[in-house]
Amino acid sequence: MVADKPKEQRTIDDVINTVGRRPNLLWFTILTVAMGWNVASALNAYMIQFTGFIPWDPITCLSDNCSQLIHQPSDLLNITLVCHHGLVLGEDYTWDITRTSLAVEWDLICDHDKITFLESIYFVGGMVSLCMATYLFDMIGRRRVCIIGASVNMLAVALGIVCHKYYFMVGIRMLQGFGNFLTYSGCYIWVLEFMPEKYRNYYNSYSMMLWTAGYPLIVALGYTIKQWNYIHIGYIGVFALCFLPFTFFPDSPRYLLSVGREDDAKAVLERYGRITNTTISLKDVKLIGSTNTKKEIETTFTSKMSEYKKHPALALELVIQCYLWCSCCLLYYGVNYGWGSFGATPYVSYLLAAGSEIVAYIFLVLFIKFFGRRNTLAYSLMASSACFLLSVIPWQWTESWSLDRLLALIVIIWIALAFALLFLYLGELAPTSLRGFTLALCGLLARLSAFSGPYFANSSGSGKLICASVMAAVGAGLTFFLPETRGLPIPAEAADVSERRKSQGLRVHDERWTTIYENHGVDKV
Repeated sequence: MVADKPKEQRTIDDVINTVGRRPNLLWFTILTVAMGWNVASALNAYMIQFTGFIPWDPITCLSDNCSQLIHQPSDLLNITLVCHHGLVLGEDYTWDITRTSLAVEWDLICDHDKITFLESIYFVGGMVSLCMATYLFDMIGRRRVCIIGASVNMLAVALGIVCHKYYFMVGIRMLQGFGNFLTYSGCYIWVLEFMPEKYRNYYNSYSMMLWTAGYPLIVALGYTIKQWNYIHIGYIGVFALCFLPFTFFPDSPRYLLSVGREDDAKAVLERYGRITNTTISLKDVKLIGSTNTKKEIETTFTSKMSEYKKHPALALELVIQCYLWCSCCLLYYGVNYGWGSFGATPYVSYLLAAGSEIVAYIFLVLFIKFFGRRNTLAYSLMASSACFLLSVIPWQWTESWSLDRLLALIVIIWIALAFALLFLYLGELAPTSLRGFTLALCGLLARLSAFSGPYFANSSGSGKLICASVMAAVGAGLTFFLPETRGLPIPAEAADVSERRKSQGLRVHDERWTTIYENHGVDKV
């Protein structure tokens, strides 16, 4: 009796790099469709900017008090004339507008905090989804989680059609955030797990470009639909187009392999090969998830914390990553939530912002190629810091244009570039054994920081700009304490992080701690 021939072993990374090495138009189209929810995410995030806009249209005075204060329509560009003098809508003045706004319907014209809260509470829903996402992705798969998230999100948006109460809208925004971030994370991971390693730089930039493509859509819907409740109908149509094709896709082969469904994972990879015209047969192949043959990695919380105690360099990098996520998210959303008060209407402002961000994502690929991840992140934060600081100068040459307005269009390029790079660069810093914990912690802090973004946008004074400048400058300085990751393997364990720092001449400080641990019977790193 002849023994069965042992199967050839291949890692799933090797297979994906093989079948995806020659992408074609069909491959590009499928991945673009799979990333369609990026467009929907932009609409979800900035919805209140268009359904709850404060009109800047000319007004008709109904009282002598109003007539004495408002001499020409342009004076209303400063809303404080209305709010600080106690003018009452319907008694002292009325707006000459043909569209509705929840800010007008619920009398929130002078209550900016309530409008800002509607924008911010969206990120609370996102934080809740983050707490559940890691568990759900591993339990039921990326595809099913995306379907659940998109269903919750579209249900919340549908409720906006019949919403006429402020606190009802608060609940809707929380559900929106929960569903959107669940779907966005799932789709992002799904595509990333099909992406060959050499194309991940381009995927990161293209993913953010699709996010920016949502800006013209939200402008078009907000401008053409006059009734704010009915804008939600347009949103549902866009969301359905963005997501329904994804429901016909299979789950990620990495997930299928991780739950023991090796044959299903092979079938998906062979279909992937047919799409890219790369013939591949995995019938006699033993598919494995990783080449890591080291000792089994412990996954308890206590074991993770002991790794940070044992390797101070790892703890240092975690602290820097947390700061960068918090500062970049605050500055990114702080600038983007300010476009609504950027000029006479939010429509032109968001179109200008879209152009600036597209420039940023094109530059991102070029800068990474020439300067690497670390230097690109540091330089973009330094440029952001300079722009914020220069914005303090009170120079206005026309009624519509001033130095701070021009610099706002420039600073969003650098902030968006840094924000997009975080997803790629910081994901490569953490070792495999601690990546889930690191990304979950940083993501939680990032969304907490994003909650503050709308409040930052609606604050005024030069103090805000100086704080933003300092925050970006500190981030740039801290980035130089991180290693470069371009062209390097992703570390598998905590000890690999220290070795990577040593190879680049960065201080590690592990030797002193290693001596302490050796005295307690811990092996030297």
